[in-house]
Amino acid sequence: MDTIKIWQNEWKVFYNNNKLIDRNIIGNNPVSIDLNPGGVLGAAYKCPDILAVIMKAFGENIALYNQRFVVKDKKSSEPVFLHSDYPYHLGWPFKASAFVPLSLVNKENGGMYFYPGTHQFGYLADAGEIDLGSFPSNLPSVCPTLYPGDFILMNSLTWHGSGPNIAGVDRVLIDIIYQPANDPSSKELVCGEWETDIFFTCEKEKVYKRSRTTKIKELLKKLANLEGSLN
Repeated sequence: MDTIKIWQNEWKVFYNNNKLIDRNIIGNNPVSIDLNPGGVLGAAYKCPDILAVIMKAFGENIALYNQRFVVKDKKSSEPVFLHSDYPYHLGWPFKASAFVPLSLVNKENGGMYFYPGTHQFGYLADAGEIDLGSFPSNLPSVCPTLYPGDFILMNSLTWHGSGPNIAGVDRVLIDIIYQPANDPSSKELVCGEWETDIFFTCEKEKVYKRSRTTKIKELLKKLANLEGSLN
């Protein structure tokens, strides 16, 4: 709890100094805050208590894919649709998010819900909102209540989402994505030794000259231009 209290204090300073309550929402993920606060909080992924659990999943050679914050506050209180994270990632699918709460997290303030075991379906050939109606109706789901000091470790292929924040109490989670040290998309070696000498140096948005995503952007731009000319 001493560590948690330090993180909570650093989060308050970071949130207020950067006026994040008035932040501009960029892209399609309003809950994501990718800024690095620095200090102890910015290095939360190195926490020995968390790594002790991560090593049970990945062994001793562990790397970092990303650390960010996923926040439900007045600026981003709406639900997040059911999805898996892997279609949005680079590298291999053997990744996991440690969701570490800096606040109370429950159903009323937009707590996350999970469909355990759905990682076994693998990659679903696209990214977006998953249609539960296309799958068995008896898939179990959980929406756990978390307190500062808890955390959840989720396979990046697991289906998950979150409800609206109707309580008005900010929901603050650190999302730390870990992976084995043999993944070329790794940003940093966290512990152990590297198991690859190949690294992905290209930005994700620059991988494809033409793709489904670029085609959609082109069509949206043409549609906007057409609507502008009609007006």
